[in-house]
Amino acid sequence: MIGVIGMIVAIALLIGTTYKGMNGLVASLLCSIVVIVTNGMNFWETFRTIFGSTLGNIFAAYFFFYCTASCFGELMKQSGCAVTVSNALFKLLGPKLCVPAALLVTFLLAYSGINAFVIVFIVFPLMVPMFEKANVSKILMPAIFLFGSVIMNVTAPGSPSALMMALSNQLGTNSFSSPVLAIICLVIAFAFGFAYFSYRQYALAKAGIGFTPTGDDLKLINGEGENRELPPLWSSIIPLAVVIVLKFVLTGKMPVANDVLCTSILAGCVAVIIFNYKYMKGHILKDFTTGWWSSMNALVLMVGMMGFASVVNNAPGFVYFQNFAETMSGKLSPYFSAVVVTNIFSGITGASLNGTQIFCQTMADSYMAWGCNAGALQKVVSIASMGLDTLPHCPTYIMMAAVIGVSTKDAYKDVCVTTVIFPIVLSTIAALLATIGIIF
Repeated sequence: MIGVIGMIVAIALLIGTTYKGMNGLVASLLCSIVVIVTNGMNFWETFRTIFGSTLGNIFAAYFFFYCTASCFGELMKQSGCAVTVSNALFKLLGPKLCVPAALLVTFLLAYSGINAFVIVFIVFPLMVPMFEKANVSKILMPAIFLFGSVIMNVTAPGSPSALMMALSNQLGTNSFSSPVLAIICLVIAFAFGFAYFSYRQYALAKAGIGFTPTGDDLKLINGEGENRELPPLWSSIIPLAVVIVLKFVLTGKMPVANDVLCTSILAGCVAVIIFNYKYMKGHILKDFTTGWWSSMNALVLMVGMMGFASVVNNAPGFVYFQNFAETMSGKLSPYFSAVVVTNIFSGITGASLNGTQIFCQTMADSYMAWGCNAGALQKVVSIASMGLDTLPHCPTYIMMAAVIGVSTKDAYKDVCVTTVIFPIVLSTIAALLATIGIIF
């Protein structure tokens, strides 16, 4: 029981400290100590074999992934391509629709197979000039990027996310299972996102809260000066097209998914340089190096949180949470209990993929034995897993806030509404639809 209490205290402490702005890696170390001590785990062995090995494995797995994505964003920024594309979008849609435009672009990139970790590096440079001209606060960006790249993407039929792959492998389904249920949920999600973010854009403007530049935002907006020559639209779009098209072409032809993304993004970097050399001459190597190193902070924050999740997952007290989840599954109808159970796992680990994997390993077979439709269960669990995973200690959220240059505290209100409360409501709706048989 002390171990269970210790885990609850550690998770609450992690949420509170990251919300207040403590460095995510430091917070994850401190909270891991609480879990280790209260669960009677060997101190140094746990840090070495669980926290440390997870840190090393995740860092190694995502190092080139993060670095290449960051380099691509930096090259798009310094070449002026990001400004050109954003100017075109701004001219086409106008200031009133810049927020929905950001949501739509984010979703389309994610649905094309580009990971949420990468999208922030690509979309952020495009959106800064648009938000600045429309005078929209950047505190909306984390919620927009998370909602478009995670919530809408996973909800959509045919989602290429790793989360859907994990569920498909366990349940014997595919990402297009239960298409009618998925389309209904996607329509609800898009309508909610469009309405909510449009309302928040209006509410912030009415309150006098507008765009406040941080970091290198002014350089991104103005380049080296107001009269900077920008590349044409065609040469600015080509690098984005290269990344998306090459990702589709290479999928299935390389053994590791990250290899596909790294290759596609590096090809995009080459395309930026080749088609926009005139605008980058003399500082290409500097820009590439800057982009490479600028990803380190976000990567370290993410792996620290994953290290903490690994310690929690291996703590003796975690068994009690699994037992509680199994008890809940017996008290509610299967689809509704799946919503509760999945949120428990995702909330504890701070990651929807982790929560989904634990559900698959411990309870998926039981749900199938109870007569659940595999496709419907896949959709319900995938949406539910995105609820409590986005508490303030969520690695993806912390990374996005760091890249964008906003505090986790300031941006979290919108993140909570759109990526915590809404997925829980949507997964409940999905469970209701599945229960009454609206699946195919």
